[in-house]
Amino acid sequence: ARRACGASNQRVSLFAGAARGHLATMAAQSLRDTIKEKIATALKENLKMDEREFTNPWSTQDKASVLQESRCFSDAPIDSVKCLNLLTRIIYLIQQGEKFTAQELTNLFFGVTKLFQAQCTRLRRMVYLVIKELEPSETEVFICMSCLIKDMNSKNDCFRANSIRVLSRVLDPAMAAQIDRYLKTAIVDKNPFVSSSALVCGMTLHATVPDVVKRWVNEIQETVNSKHSMVQFHALALLYELKKGDRLALHKVVTSMARNSLKSPMAECLLVRYATQTLMSERDATVERTLMSYLDSCLRHKSEMVTYEAARAFCQLAALDTEGASGHTVLGYDMTHATTILQIFLTSPKPVVRFGAIRTLNTLAQTRPQTASRCNCDMEPLLSDQNRNTATLALTTLLKTGHESNVERLVKQISSFMSDITEVFKVEVVRAVKGLCLLYPGKYKVLMSFLSSNLREDGTAEIKKDLVDALILIISQVPAAREVGLLHLCEFIEDCEYPNLCTRILGFLGEEVPGTSHPAKYIRFIYNRLILENALVRAAAVDALSKIAMKCANLRKDVLLLLQFGANDNDDEVRDRINLYSTVLQQCVDENEVAKTGYEMLMSSETNFSVDALYDSLMDQMQNGSMDQILDFGSLPTSEAYAATAKAKAALEPAPKKPGTPAPKAAAGSQAPAQDAEQRASASAELSKVLQDLGATDLGSLQHTCKPKPLTESEAEYTVQVIKHMFLNHMVLEMYVSNTVQGITLEEVQVNLTGLEPNWTELGASAVTRLEYSQNGSAHVLLRKNAGQDTGGVVPGSFGASLRFILKEEGDDLGYEDDYPVENVTIGTGDYMFPRSLQQGQFRSVWEQLTAQGTEVTQKLSLNFKTLESGVDWIIATLNMHPYDNTGKVEPGGRGHTALLSGTFVGGQTCLVKALVGMDAERGCVARVSARAKSHEVCQAVVSALM
Repeated sequence: ARRACGASNQRVSLFAGAARGHLATMAAQSLRDTIKEKIATALKENLKMDEREFTNPWSTQDKASVLQESRCFSDAPIDSVKCLNLLTRIIYLIQQGEKFTAQELTNLFFGVTKLFQAQCTRLRRMVYLVIKELEPSETEVFICMSCLIKDMNSKNDCFRANSIRVLSRVLDPAMAAQIDRYLKTAIVDKNPFVSSSALVCGMTLHATVPDVVKRWVNEIQETVNSKHSMVQFHALALLYELKKGDRLALHKVVTSMARNSLKSPMAECLLVRYATQTLMSERDATVERTLMSYLDSCLRHKSEMVTYEAARAFCQLAALDTEGASGHTVLGYDMTHATTILQIFLTSPKPVVRFGAIRTLNTLAQTRPQTASRCNCDMEPLLSDQNRNTATLALTTLLKTGHESNVERLVKQISSFMSDITEVFKVEVVRAVKGLCLLYPGKYKVLMSFLSSNLREDGTAEIKKDLVDALILIISQVPAAREVGLLHLCEFIEDCEYPNLCTRILGFLGEEVPGTSHPAKYIRFIYNRLILENALVRAAAVDALSKIAMKCANLRKDVLLLLQFGANDNDDEVRDRINLYSTVLQQCVDENEVAKTGYEMLMSSETNFSVDALYDSLMDQMQNGSMDQILDFGSLPTSEAYAATAKAKAALEPAPKKPGTPAPKAAAGSQAPAQDAEQRASASAELSKVLQDLGATDLGSLQHTCKPKPLTESEAEYTVQVIKHMFLNHMVLEMYVSNTVQGITLEEVQVNLTGLEPNWTELGASAVTRLEYSQNGSAHVLLRKNAGQDTGGVVPGSFGASLRFILKEEGDDLGYEDDYPVENVTIGTGDYMFPRSLQQGQFRSVWEQLTAQGTEVTQKLSLNFKTLESGVDWIIATLNMHPYDNTGKVEPGGRGHTALLSGTFVGGQTCLVKALVGMDAERGCVARVSARAKSHEVCQAVVSALM
């Protein structure tokens, strides 16, 4: 019975235990379900937050309430939570640009300093932050200095580090020496937070007390080898700041660091940048070899940021290395590995890595598109990148490196997201499209259609200006695109809201429309501006219509009728222009030949005289009462001659002597003769005085002065340079002599010329009275031309020349006469030409003007040169003309080159030259030279100079 009862009790207890376990399981399951339901509800609420309007919890803060509540800083005991909240509100208001008065800032600062009594770590950190933001003055900062210095020496590392950072912002430079030893100790502290803070403090103090910081060099160099990444980074940055003023010391630091590997990837990136700066600043073979090897090793670094920085450094150096521009080398090192790394980064899952890689390749494509084109296959997927900036950079890079067959596809992809990118990237896209059109002129229709469609879209003035610049450049450089581009510009000015752009386009239309097949179809667009726009645009429209009428005789009556409709314009400037052009245009319609010539000169932007000289002549007539006399424009000097005369007059006027200053020295022996001669050639300071002494006052205005040409070796006993001053019918030769023989004095230094007749006649000469050792002087010879009427004024010559002087040695009062022969003085066509530069885009308009108003001479030549560069350089040097828009430089590897040259011939005539130089397999270097000027004799003289 007992056994049966025990078994029964055991079964009951087992059943009860099972029931309790089941109930516990049910309770746990119910709890889990409840928690899941609450989490799901919370997630739904969080997901709905994006749909609700965001409200700034700090938007209700105002300065008055904050200042009122700042009294809590004086409570005892201090309420840390309340003060924390108030300090946060103060920082928020300061960051939002709230302006506090000086008194309010002072009251807040003194209130905050009372919180140093509290020992709460969070509150103390906020106190440090607020003190930095308040920027107390030097008269107030001493209040908290003792507390900050006390915290700097405390056992709490958080207090130490933050107090050091605050001290660097508020410390009076005069007190820096007092805490010098504390900061030295902090630099080598075991705690990386404290050490890094001390180094940052040193960077800030270096701007005010560099001498104090320089005493920490040993400690800084010790921390450069720290095992902590941030400490090593800050130590290297501070060390660079200390050494960057000493070039040799900086090179030593950078090269020594490059030989030792740094543990911090950030410090490694910083060192890569310093190495790149060193290579870009100076070319030193030893330093270059060490640093380039270091950069090459960084391409194989395990850190992603270091490899990217090294690849970026190679791309930066590639822009400076012109020697390896045609290949894949940078300073002798292969950069294929660098581009491969960037290509790998293009496929990175990290958006910032993709952006950095494509941005670097975009920069590389500007100088080495062939190298960047290796990555085109990986750039194309980035066109659909979610980040529009990355997609835009990929697109502009492909435009710079892509092939002609991909142009249409790229333009379609551009149009799809132009509205989603910022103005900065829009400008980049426009510039890339412009470059692509110049590279592939056959695709101008697609590209110009893209540019014109963006002109019609809304945009800022900057993007509109870039679009107009691109269209104008394409029209100027691609002849086939002229009429299509002009129509795009005409459509744009119909709705243009920027007067400056509209004025510029109208001026361009006035120059380009006469050269089209049907100029009449553009007149409607220009006339609409005359009746619908403001005064500035209306005046530009009048000029454009007048220019078209000048070049298109069959449209003169129609343009005259249109101008007469605006004769009663309410703006004085517009009305005066219409009346002037209408009067002259009416005479042209009446077949008045004199009026036609005058009309061409009236519409031309070229003048054969200086406007300043015209003003001076008119003022002289008014002062002399001779206003009824007709002004002779032929007697006015050119701009260059007027400027040279003004410099000469200014140099002859004695400078006012200040009291107490010594008299100027007679000669500056330390100045190089060549440099001094260059200055004398440009200033012509003594020329006017010399001509007066020779009695030559009727020579007319000085046309120009040629550059000095040496007649002796630079190591000769007496160096001589000749400077030619060109007048219309005369020439002054200035022999600039330098005595380089110690103990020798030259007296009565004269110039003896032979072989002048029959083309030249000597009218007079001046001598150098005395020339001692290391002194310089000029002797002049005045010559008159006896020919040149049939050659445009060009009279060539080659004169034998020698110096005749009395040579006296030291201690010899008598001396003896001596002759010193020099090289012959040659007069060529280039001496009659003054190299004159033209503004961007002006060459073509002046060339076309000379087509209508002047004449052209063309000559084919065979040049005895083996390279294009030599042939082009010889033509420029012989004609002494200015190469327009860097056309004097020949691209390497080309078989032909066109040089555009401009200059002003004696007499004030503008002369332009187009020289097409090429290499022929049979005849060698050949050229086709075309010269345009208003005088046929001038053109013939210029071309004959090359034969």
